[in-house]
Amino acid sequence: MAIFVFIVVFGLTLFLQRWLHQHIQGLTFAVTGDPGCAMRLLFILLLPGVILHEGSHWVVANLIGVRTGKVSFGVARARGKQFSLGSVTVERTDSLRESLIGLAPFVVGLGAILLIAGYGFDLWPDSGLSLNDMLQQVLSTATDPLTWLDLYLIFAVSTAMIPSESDREPWGGLLVICGAVAVVSILLGWTPRIPPDLITWARRGLDGLTFAFGVSVLVNGAVAVVIWIIEWTVSRVTGGASGISKFALHALRKRTNTATAPAPITRRAINL
Repeated sequence: MAIFVFIVVFGLTLFLQRWLHQHIQGLTFAVTGDPGCAMRLLFILLLPGVILHEGSHWVVANLIGVRTGKVSFGVARARGKQFSLGSVTVERTDSLRESLIGLAPFVVGLGAILLIAGYGFDLWPDSGLSLNDMLQQVLSTATDPLTWLDLYLIFAVSTAMIPSESDREPWGGLLVICGAVAVVSILLGWTPRIPPDLITWARRGLDGLTFAFGVSVLVNGAVAVVIWIIEWTVSRVTGGASGISKFALHALRKRTNTATAPAPITRRAINL
């Protein structure tokens, strides 16, 4: 059951990230008619998450002995028909270290969400999470500006922490190697014996991940509802279609000749 809940909240996290990216850009373009404005607004809204994402790449790369180059923030063309909100140049190295560098923003982002939820709303993984608990905490401190700052930071971090395509590049080879070693080991008769303590820690880790994704889903789900209401209101006022961001995004893609929806944060691995 715990694994099923984890899969559901993880899937919702991925869905909401993409949905928010698309609709923030689409709604902005529908209102302003300026594709550059749509991308810049997304960058501004996600800036804390972008900084944390690229900073995580840079810190982990230096910790494991991989040289780094230029760190940049801002809207720029990445690869093909995609745009980037930020990037850091790192030295080309082995698959293991590249995988660790690519995974860093995801791990750091989850840690940041746990800390914000814990210290900001007194919600921790061992206390469980429910929509009612979250709402009660927010409503009880609604007059405190830090409450809204905490919610904004959760939104910005969670929608920028998912590894981009360039972050995931080295994972394929590493997974193939690990899978091959596991298959050969089983064929040779090796039966793994997992210590009970390790199982306990794995369960706690899964609970922590589920909790962090759950907080992200609650916050981003609320933001998505607000954006949907704004879209509906704008469509009523202008007499347009209710799916205003969908059509606006299509026009934005044609106008800029780019698939702007993912707006990835990239990690460029090159030989320095």
